[in-house]
Amino acid sequence: MSEFRLLGPVTVCDTAGGVIAPSGPKQRALLATLVLHAGQLLSVDRLVEELWGSAPPANASNALQAHVARLRRLLPAPGHEWISTLPTGYLLAPGPASTDVARFTRLSGQGRAALPHDPGQAAQLLQRALSLWRGPALQDSRHGPLCTAEADRLEEQRLTALEALYEASLQCGRSTGITAGLERLSADHPLRERFYDLLMLALYRGGRQAEALGVYERARRHLIATLGIEPGPALRARLEAILNHSPTLTPPPHQTPPPSLHQHPSPTPRSHPSGPPQFPDPAGSRGDRTDLMTPPTPACTADPPALTPLTPLTALTGPAACATSAGLTGPGASVGVPVGSPGGAGLLPDAGAVCSDLTGSVGPTGSVGPTGSVGLTELGGSAGFADPAGVAGSADLAGELAHLRARIEELARDQEDLLRRIQREQAVR
Repeated sequence: MSEFRLLGPVTVCDTAGGVIAPSGPKQRALLATLVLHAGQLLSVDRLVEELWGSAPPANASNALQAHVARLRRLLPAPGHEWISTLPTGYLLAPGPASTDVARFTRLSGQGRAALPHDPGQAAQLLQRALSLWRGPALQDSRHGPLCTAEADRLEEQRLTALEALYEASLQCGRSTGITAGLERLSADHPLRERFYDLLMLALYRGGRQAEALGVYERARRHLIATLGIEPGPALRARLEAILNHSPTLTPPPHQTPPPSLHQHPSPTPRSHPSGPPQFPDPAGSRGDRTDLMTPPTPACTADPPALTPLTPLTALTGPAACATSAGLTGPGASVGVPVGSPGGAGLLPDAGAVCSDLTGSVGPTGSVGPTGSVGLTELGGSAGFADPAGVAGSADLAGELAHLRARIEELARDQEDLLRRIQREQAVR
């Protein structure tokens, strides 16, 4: 059975498995328009507008007729008349042929329906649906209003499927390994609050509460700067749940683990064309990325790490400085940034009374100081930083530590701002 493929470059797969690609953008746009409206009569005027817009050639009807004739010669299955000429226009009769759009719609709908009761099965279905995407929908064929509107509709469906896929992963108890994809999605779709919501939950379950709160603040700043509005009720409810350590944030009981999700292509937007890119991974964006589509599959087999109790912490350290819940001591500890609410409920894990000589050497396990009194992996990991053990032997260790301190400072400022705002809102209530 032949299949028309629109989730990427417009092509036709014939019954022998060969791929037929129209040679020019006008041919592809015409084929896409006819397939999208298969079984419907499209007038000559609508097709001319779709191909040439407001500047059609003088002999537009003849030019359109020539394009239709080329398509007829190109399409497979002798004996089947794909395109019929009627007095006022043209009609494509699909016959037994299918489309990848229909398959995607069916699989993604089944996946979303299975999500509440079987997230493992939902992940499998959604993965299969997203694997059909080979690039931006109707790539290089969106010249007129018909294809443009359809491409936007399909992109919205793709993003909705991605949201459901990440939710299935979290419902299976998987929080690690999916945050990178959610970070990219929230950056590429900064007005889509659902990606922030899922990212906050994944970070919290991974023991990265401070970063989860930072994601909310980032979302809030962008929404205010762009639209002049605060985050919606769902995102605010997620913030309250994290601050109160709500039991609803814990992962559900184990589910049957789905198979691994492979990585798939991510569309590029019309506004930032990058040619026919290679799409190695679909976590999804309308930005000019080629590495974004689906997350790793939820491995519903392991609980996330236990969350560390939160107490006030002074986060900056200097050479030979000691970081405790009371503050900084020692030479070089001239600046301290309290990271916690004035009432005493802090937002970063308590560092205890660990001291480090930041001028010391880096040990084989990532520890710093001549006696290995504190590990960089412990300090960086609690705030969600990359494991700095790889800086061992680096000539620029001081720069790495300066960057680490700057990131902690930034988190501290964000948390203080957030706590002050929450206290003001609670006082108003």
